[in-house]
Amino acid sequence: MTKDQAEELVAKDDKYILRPWSGTPTPIVKGEDCIITDAHGKQFIDFTAGYFVNNAGHCNPRVVKAATEQLTQITQVSGKHTTPPLINLAERLVQLTPKSLTKAFFTTGGSEATENAMKMARQYTKKTDIVALKNAYHGLTLGALEACAAQKYRDTAGIPFGGYVHFVPTPYCYRCPHEKDCATQCLDETEAQLDAKPEAAALIAEPVQAVGGIIPPTKWWERMDEIRRKRRMLLILDEIQTGVGRTGKMFAAEHYGLEPDILTAGKGLSGGVGSLGAVMASTEVAENYFGGTTPTSAGNAVSAAAGVALFDTLIDDKLVENCANMGNYITEAVAALDDPWVGDIRFKGLLGGVELVSDRGSKEILPKDQVVGVADALHQDGMLITVSGLHGNVLRLQPPLTIKSTQIDSFIDSLKRALPAVRGS
Repeated sequence: MTKDQAEELVAKDDKYILRPWSGTPTPIVKGEDCIITDAHGKQFIDFTAGYFVNNAGHCNPRVVKAATEQLTQITQVSGKHTTPPLINLAERLVQLTPKSLTKAFFTTGGSEATENAMKMARQYTKKTDIVALKNAYHGLTLGALEACAAQKYRDTAGIPFGGYVHFVPTPYCYRCPHEKDCATQCLDETEAQLDAKPEAAALIAEPVQAVGGIIPPTKWWERMDEIRRKRRMLLILDEIQTGVGRTGKMFAAEHYGLEPDILTAGKGLSGGVGSLGAVMASTEVAENYFGGTTPTSAGNAVSAAAGVALFDTLIDDKLVENCANMGNYITEAVAALDDPWVGDIRFKGLLGGVELVSDRGSKEILPKDQVVGVADALHQDGMLITVSGLHGNVLRLQPPLTIKSTQIDSFIDSLKRALPAVRGS
């Protein structure tokens, strides 16, 4: 593509497409494994996995083959019908998710999965309230927004919420306000809050919080699970980002031995082909669930076929194991930089990031302009990342699970140049 063609592409995007973020997008014309190429011919190592969906890499040949073959057979049927790929994917999900889950309800994405999971919990318990964690993110549709902690997103609803979702402390151990037993002391406050909320139907939480890569200690989850069970609250595990191998286990619930009543999946579920989400539920919860006639396109046969091929690839190519190994590798590599701006390094598999601070001792948050400066420098160097976290100072690194140590080495070299360059500017 010529320079003029690339510029015309961006101009048309600006003219016709309404975007959720400001700024000029990078026009991508090709993706292969961990590498994407823009319209100008520049290549990037994609540490976003296409916004956390291409777990087996961009355009994985096995996934593409399955989707292509399905296109010649059947693509979409109504909710009153079914297809072999959909049945196969449901069976695979029941086999790979915790044993407490026996049924799959399909959606067209993660936010829809959140909506149906909360509806499912309310129908089953006959209670209205939902408990979520501070710093939580579960999607941006209107119902899911109420369980989103970020005020900048909540404000987009344009209306006051009903107060049915209550937020309890998140185990942000790096910035824990307690001096003793940081693993569980924040749950003292949680218990007090829940005692005042007898109408709580369920707790919704990611096993590991994707925003900022907040990794709860095992003791925290053990006590939290006990707390919600005592109060007869269902457990909804949001595995939209943490599932499908992302944390070094097929589903992050395995790290903590959790047996949820409901589990949501999405993002990487279809290997980047179409849009697909799922709500997994126990037999008891699923038995009388009424979801209505929507989502219309849920369980699309092409996306489902791609999803089955994705799981085959993850297992046969040992990508979940590679994810765990590469998570350890990048943790050690960033630590070895010993840079004064690197405050905390948090990874569970290939979910997490690097928290940047102005001072390690005080943990003072690195100002936004300098965080953006680091991200921009990495982008110029061919590294595609995002920035997240409660304070917007975490370099979020979630590459395809196919990432190689040599590609991580390239990122480390780039980060080694970017940090002092921005610091000296």
